[in-house]
Amino acid sequence: MIATSLLLFIFVTTLSFPKTGAFVTPLHSSSKTQQYVLQAHSEKEWDLNVAIVGAGPSGLLLAHKLLQSNIPVANIDVFESRADPRDLQKQQGSRAYALGLGIRGRSAIRTVDEELWAAVKERGFECERFRLHLSQKLNVKLRDREEGVEPSVLIYQTDLCSGLLDELETRSSDSSQCTVKVHYETFIKQVDLANAIMETNEQKKGPYDLIVGCDGANSIVRGALDKYSPPNTFQFTQRRLLPGCFKVARCEKMPPLLDQNSVALVLPESKALGVTAFVEPTVNGGCCILFAGKLSDASKSEAEGEEEEVQTGVNFNSLLFPDPNLSDGDIHSDGGLTKEMIFEQFPLLEGTPGMDDAVHQLLNQRTSVADSVKCNIYNAPSTITPTAICGDAAHATGGVSGQGCNSALIDAAVLVDCLIENYHPTKNDDSIVATKKAMLHQSLQSYSNKQVPQGLALYDFGNDGKILPIFRNIKAMLSNVIDTIFGGRWFGIGKKPLQTLLASSLDSFTYIRRDRQNYFVDEFPSDEEFVKQLESVYDV
Repeated sequence: MIATSLLLFIFVTTLSFPKTGAFVTPLHSSSKTQQYVLQAHSEKEWDLNVAIVGAGPSGLLLAHKLLQSNIPVANIDVFESRADPRDLQKQQGSRAYALGLGIRGRSAIRTVDEELWAAVKERGFECERFRLHLSQKLNVKLRDREEGVEPSVLIYQTDLCSGLLDELETRSSDSSQCTVKVHYETFIKQVDLANAIMETNEQKKGPYDLIVGCDGANSIVRGALDKYSPPNTFQFTQRRLLPGCFKVARCEKMPPLLDQNSVALVLPESKALGVTAFVEPTVNGGCCILFAGKLSDASKSEAEGEEEEVQTGVNFNSLLFPDPNLSDGDIHSDGGLTKEMIFEQFPLLEGTPGMDDAVHQLLNQRTSVADSVKCNIYNAPSTITPTAICGDAAHATGGVSGQGCNSALIDAAVLVDCLIENYHPTKNDDSIVATKKAMLHQSLQSYSNKQVPQGLALYDFGNDGKILPIFRNIKAMLSNVIDTIFGGRWFGIGKKPLQTLLASSLDSFTYIRRDRQNYFVDEFPSDEEFVKQLESVYDV
């Protein structure tokens, strides 16, 4: 119960913002990128043919950044297995919850220009309030409006991608230098990094000069890096964060018993239940409700591939969170009973317009289990096609940090910054093909040098998994309590809690991780140590 509540509390802290701060790795806005670009080049050999796998927020932002960067890019192909997010009929039953675009994600989008951010912002709901409901009558205001601070934007991923996509289509149609194509409902069967070819369910495409995987925790591009890299070089770990699980339902209106303009974390009447309801207001007065819980022992065993006798009897967890291996539509439960149990445990949700449809969504939706991912490097060796991975493909925390989308957007922006800094075509070069490939690999190595430490620091915050010695553990627990209560606001007692720092500061994740070393067993490497480690992976 406590773990589930803390996970959702961590998620919601994307709702606060700083007044000051700076990335260790600066993000260059469109007005600054020109200083890295040499004179225009007429040689077509320097033009880049780029493949981006994944048309989520980071993949689409990457396409935007490449389009406006003045890097000689002739073609950008973006491949996405899902349907166009603007196709409402095909988006029915979507499990996506509303993302919290905080200062990091907002800053990354603004590196293209203010107009792009405005196009995204109008599709979301500005929100800076957060309440914790301990019971039907007792609640605590944990965050409220702060004068002079730009609020967070809560936005469904489909709406975020729709905004980015509309702008991308408009801007690419105005470009005479670069062609951008987004291929929806296109499945990547194989990524051939030896020959720079993408094999889809329709055809083979390529060769590409640059391949970037923005394709999530189950990344096929990351799998190709693992396959084509020399033994004992590229390494990654991926694990399912069992027994935690969740489901999401969208409602046409906010629950009338809750603050209409505040995010709410609602605890159940039976505190031992282990299920919480996380309610987010969304655009046009609607909301989404994320139910987080834990799999029953039988469902967990099935999810892990084990066989175990299924116990009889109905409880809320087993009713709401059946075996994750069941497909959407294959789940059959009693809608009336489910609705009754929801209202019994969460009376503050009573009277919510569209609750019958919400229950239908829940019961026809596969149980979701998050994954965590950690990689030792984010780029390919120089012997194969220049390739990189971004976002959850490189570093997934399963929602624990609340920074998944924001950090993925930063990855995309930093990757293009590294290309701008290192890809400098020249008019007089007798070996353009070799020089071009070398510059791209240098760009991607620079990207890894900058972003791998950030990803590993973010991973540590939620997945360190190592227990401190008893006295240090007690001290850390007391410090956390003091920070949560006082947060440095009164008499200088305590300091901002970790999740507030992640959400409300532009300080790098590595800076925050090192500043909180007392909370961790292992010493976090210095920037110099990281560069040495990363450049030794492929013996750069």
